Amino acid sequence: MYDELIQAEIDRKGIVPPIQITPSKLPAILENFRSNVPRSVVLTGTAGDGKTYHCRRVFEEFADNPQEWQKGEKIVSLPLSGSGKTLRIVKDLSELTTTEKNDLLPGFMDAIGDQNSPNVYLVAANDGQLLASLRDWAEANGEEAFRTFVSIESMLVTDKITRDDLSLDLYNLSRLDAAKHFLAIIEQIVEHPQWDNCLGCELLDADGNTRCPIRINRDRLRANGGESLFQTRLSQLLSLARANRTHLPIRDLLLLSVNILLGDRASSSLLTCRKAKNRAETDNYRMTNPYTNVFGANLPERQRQQYQAFTALEGFGVGRETDNQIDNLLIYGRYNNETIFASHIGSDHFYGADAYAPFLRDYLEGERENITEFMRALARQRQRLFFTLPDDGELKPWSLSVYRSADLFLEFGRRLTDKADISRISELLVRGLNRTFCGMMIDDGTKLYLSSSGGDGRGRIASILEHELSASPQRRDPYVRLSLASDDFTPIVQVIDPAGGPETVVDQLELQLTHFEYLIRVARGSLPASFSRQCYEDFLDFKLRLIERLDQIMGAQPVQGEVSLRAITVDPRGRPQPDNIRVRVGDA
Repeated sequence: MYDELIQAEIDRKGIVPPIQITPSKLPAILENFRSNVPRSVVLTGTAGDGKTYHCRRVFEEFADNPQEWQKGEKIVSLPLSGSGKTLRIVKDLSELTTTEKNDLLPGFMDAIGDQNSPNVYLVAANDGQLLASLRDWAEANGEEAFRTFVSIESMLVTDKITRDDLSLDLYNLSRLDAAKHFLAIIEQIVEHPQWDNCLGCELLDADGNTRCPIRINRDRLRANGGESLFQTRLSQLLSLARANRTHLPIRDLLLLSVNILLGDRASSSLLTCRKAKNRAETDNYRMTNPYTNVFGANLPERQRQQYQAFTALEGFGVGRETDNQIDNLLIYGRYNNETIFASHIGSDHFYGADAYAPFLRDYLEGERENITEFMRALARQRQRLFFTLPDDGELKPWSLSVYRSADLFLEFGRRLTDKADISRISELLVRGLNRTFCGMMIDDGTKLYLSSSGGDGRGRIASILEHELSASPQRRDPYVRLSLASDDFTPIVQVIDPAGGPETVVDQLELQLTHFEYLIRVARGSLPASFSRQCYEDFLDFKLRLIERLDQIMGAQPVQGEVSLRAITVDPRGRPQPDNIRVRVGDA
């Protein structure tokens, strides 16, 4: 799926209107090139983020003949009437040979360093290719060229769009919100006017009811003027994947959308009208289950692993994870909780009870030869429930995921954004930090206790209290603050030193989804190293950095002939008990 091929397919298939996402950066880029003093623009991001798409739209805006783009030239030039400059568009830096790069880069570097240059550039490149090309050129062209390279590298690392010393705008398209794009894609797909081509199909009744698995899957995704829980939960998964530093480009979102609608477990190819009719006639809907298609379960494992969309979502463990309440309902609910069973399982005639009943019956009657098939059927029901259970019901959908506190993570982000009360969640997080830092079952979530164990400070039990910080703002003393990172989504824990200014950050740590889940589990009773050893090490590193920097800021002057320590213990109620200890040293 490349931009040029997609445009050709749209024309060949007669798709009207074409499905497209309005690029959030395109208006700013077009405005820049219309101005009297345009700046060069670099677009970075992973494959499938829409870099070529942006380049094409810019060309179509300023070219006399937009169809010239179809010639597929690596570099195209066109005049800008507003500034009188020549715009040179490089649609993919990685396509250029070494000689072509050497011809291009002198003019590009001159343009970003001098606003009086006759040329201005729009360059699409992935991060690694861009830096490697610029570094090679800069190292061969002197100190000034290398300083410019370092400035561009700094923009990439810090996510800066502009710098005062460069005539350059740098947009990383991988920083855009995949969840919002996905919802826009799904809306265009399921409400596309060419669904009217289904009218007259023998699987579609006059009242709109259907036995066609394609249209059934479409109906599951449709909001119908209200809210689609399936859509909402999918959007939440994509937001959470972003919080775990997994970015899904537009290309992957399109692939995911198509597979949800058309995935077919009976074959490695997608559903066609003929296949859909066959599945309906044989009542074989378990092969077209959209709730398992989300995770690529219709594909062989080797093929599934090739697509980041599936590997990222599969990492949530939906289908493998569960709790006793949900599994008891799935296995014994027909007999001991018939009303709830009928509501959540029996009511879905396509992907619920009818698809599950044969496997459940064999299992309950003692059939063990096909236990593997029963476990797979059970996993499919867990996946379906994950996308259909409401957040406020008795059964908790996130208990079917590795990240059981994901709903709390999303709520915390909303509350930080809305500047609402976060005390309930922040106390849980601080409690988790305290238990990790000290290795004791501390219940206090209003103060942060930074303690060490001597040596390198990484002992499991840390009973020497180094610093005690409030979890609420202070006027003079350092304190802990929870806020949002630069992406306006990921929570971040910071230690603020008000004596250095209201925004002086001593140190900080972004709470990725795994970090957040770790702290909540520890706060609720898990052992600090049991959920994730990597998270445990991340928090210990954070603690040791804080101790070192706070020692520099507020360390007490030593008293001659005496060593002062503060020991920390925990009483039976989980309350920390600091105790001052003084040791005389020197001659008796």
